[in-house]
Amino acid sequence: MLCRPFIRVRYFWVGKKKVMLNVVIVCCLVFPFLIGCTDPNMKNVVSKETTFELLEYFDGETTAWGLVVDRFGNLQRTFKVKLTGKRDNKKLLLKEYFTYNDGEREYREWVITKTKTGSYEGKSKDTIGVAKGKKIGNTVRMVYDTTISIGETDLRVSFDDRFVKSDRKVVINRAEILKWGIKIADVTIFFSK
Repeated sequence: MLCRPFIRVRYFWVGKKKVMLNVVIVCCLVFPFLIGCTDPNMKNVVSKETTFELLEYFDGETTAWGLVVDRFGNLQRTFKVKLTGKRDNKKLLLKEYFTYNDGEREYREWVITKTKTGSYEGKSKDTIGVAKGKKIGNTVRMVYDTTISIGETDLRVSFDDRFVKSDRKVVINRAEILKWGIKIADVTIFFSK
């Protein structure tokens, strides 16, 4: 369950002007997050020997295993995914069949398009707008907004997905789930052909 922090409004007087203490508190809390929200660097894992063609890799049958960890480091869920991809030129229809450790099942369908060399766009029924992806060597980074369900609540979040192809058959994915730029969870997935 997600914590929903709140800040109570308090006022103090400076001369004849009323100044909100919240402004000071918010600036002190938000500034470190803004400094920490830089572009994640994947240059340490980029390989010149291994290339990653997203549409080629996910064409056909793929199996994946993953886990969700909340922002406090607590393991929330594990899951298995059966993926079926059908490639048509520069498009991929990717069907994902999730089975979670608590028995819940979920189906998601993506249409991923290679827009130009090294760039991708993706869309599913849950995405808000279009997922944008960029390939560098054996890595692909996709960022997008989506809606996830937590209990009875639908929550709009941002995903920052980073895929690394470690060899011909294995891709490792690490996704940060963000709300208002603050990380609320991590998802790690291992794909195998």
